[in-house]
Amino acid sequence: MIVDAHAHIYEYLRPYGPWGEGRAIGKGKVRWPDGIEMQFFPPEYGDTGFSAESLLSVMKENGVDKAVLMQSLNYGFQNDYVAEVVKKYPEKFVGACIFDPYGRKAMELFRHFVEVKGFRILKFELSECWGLSGIHPDLSLDSAIFLPVWEYAEKNHIIIVIDTGVRNSKAWQIYPIARVKEKFPSLRFVLCHALFPCDDGYNETRLMMMHEIMDGNTYFDISSVFSGSPYPYTDTQDFLRKLCDMAGADHMMWGTDSPSILCGGKEKYSQMVRFLHEGKLFSQIELSLIYGGTAAALYGL
Repeated sequence: MIVDAHAHIYEYLRPYGPWGEGRAIGKGKVRWPDGIEMQFFPPEYGDTGFSAESLLSVMKENGVDKAVLMQSLNYGFQNDYVAEVVKKYPEKFVGACIFDPYGRKAMELFRHFVEVKGFRILKFELSECWGLSGIHPDLSLDSAIFLPVWEYAEKNHIIIVIDTGVRNSKAWQIYPIARVKEKFPSLRFVLCHALFPCDDGYNETRLMMMHEIMDGNTYFDISSVFSGSPYPYTDTQDFLRKLCDMAGADHMMWGTDSPSILCGGKEKYSQMVRFLHEGKLFSQIELSLIYGGTAAALYGL
């Protein structure tokens, strides 16, 4: 079984964030208030949205069985749509909810998503360009704002997914995460994109920082980890081999971050499916865990 542990869908692009509000203008593009236009997904996959059916088509074409539907501010919150899709295709999808913890009814929303909509995963997009730290520059995951979130999540066994953005930014919340984990030891955290190793050259310092927060309840999705090096991404594979030696394949999950990563044709979904196989750095047991076993166990697929 192959599981894309980090994919996106959106009924209609309605992004909001540090850039302001974006407007879907067709053919997979968004226009921001300053007039800048940006391609969010290849036009052959839709016009103003990337549907569950479009994702299913890509998955089927590439032999991918299931997917975990993540959310982000830069697409616009899609909680109702994701819940609807999971209900329609329960054998294919599981979804993560998202909300702004600074909102007056944040906890009311969180409880609704869990107790009414059935979400068992919560994602926070923190990146300065696309996420919460670009809107709330004083954000810290171990602040009083987040305390009721962690208390409720631990009590209800909710899995926490965090996109920390890049190093040397306000979104880089590794040590606040460590403090949260110390206070709420049974919380399970998934750190997206293996903390973007391509951002600073796959260096050993990053691995050491990651090692400090590794434990039985810390997982890494390895979507969007490519450096721009030619396929099969040798630098990426070397780094992921080291990460696997440290964290274990049973704490790593393959994913793609589709559909935005498919823009421009630089990365192809088919290549992202194959690259770990073709690198020949991982055993068959490790590959079975990274490509699906870990996600299936963690997310109950």
